[in-house]
Amino acid sequence: MTEQTRRSTRLVRIRDLFVRRGKLSVTQLAQETGYSPRTIQRDLLALQSELNVPLVFENRRWAIAEGANLVFGPVRLTLDEARAVYFATRLMLRSADERDPDGISALEKIADALPAGVAGHMRRTVAEYAELPANMEYIEVVRRLTEAWAGSRTATITYRSASAAGPRTTDLDPYIFDHTQSGTYVAGFSSEHGCVRIFKVDRINGVEVTSRDFTPGNVEEVAERLRHSWGGVVFGEEHHAVKVDFAPSVAARIRESYWHPTQRLEDLAGGGVRLEVSLPSLLEFTPWVLGWGAAATVIEPPVLRDTVQSALRDAAANYT
Repeated sequence: MTEQTRRSTRLVRIRDLFVRRGKLSVTQLAQETGYSPRTIQRDLLALQSELNVPLVFENRRWAIAEGANLVFGPVRLTLDEARAVYFATRLMLRSADERDPDGISALEKIADALPAGVAGHMRRTVAEYAELPANMEYIEVVRRLTEAWAGSRTATITYRSASAAGPRTTDLDPYIFDHTQSGTYVAGFSSEHGCVRIFKVDRINGVEVTSRDFTPGNVEEVAERLRHSWGGVVFGEEHHAVKVDFAPSVAARIRESYWHPTQRLEDLAGGGVRLEVSLPSLLEFTPWVLGWGAAATVIEPPVLRDTVQSALRDAAANYT
């Protein structure tokens, strides 16, 4: 994304904020968009001189002049489409731990396209999202990665590695950008490692988008490998045939959910159920099994059974 494109997007965002919320100060606009007050002041002048938006300034707040005629053409969704979008938005909110001004802007626009009966619920979701704490350094990292990912540009990233004492740097060709329950991740070819790697965005401290274009490798293959990990964000070269028996008290919950592309369910005597999956890594699966407590019993593989047994024994010792 060029600076001109970023600026144009920002101007539309500011205009939309005025339409929806009325009078706003420069400080409020800066907080909503994630840019500095100085940048916002320049944008306000551009809205007036370049886009002919009739702004007025009163009591230290800006607004669009009363009676101004601004034309919008939002997409309109059916009731069932609106419900599907609303469900997706609720899932996004539950996995978010920080406010994203770009996400809020998108949801506000979506709310305008929804039938009235659903729009109010969507705006409530937007209000909940806006109450989350803001981390603008993180947002800037996400924006830069988005620019590199969408434009197939190599990015130089600085990141914290679990195996190194200090920050490390690599050139990254971002193939896949994804958000999961455990965070936001970017997968792509890393020059430092000489192969495709996955980076958690929370651990990336800086991003510089270069002018170098790249041709993505086999993105479908990378996506398929990620899809077969338990949480969708771990590469693994191993093969684990996993079997876990669940007690009758939780069997219905296991049966009614889709857990993994390779899953196989088998009814057990007494009302329990066995879940079988094939995994390339146990990293994410282990805490999931532990979360079921005594209702889950690992049958295979032995390494997982031993790990869970040890963790539960240590946990029980905390209460003796």
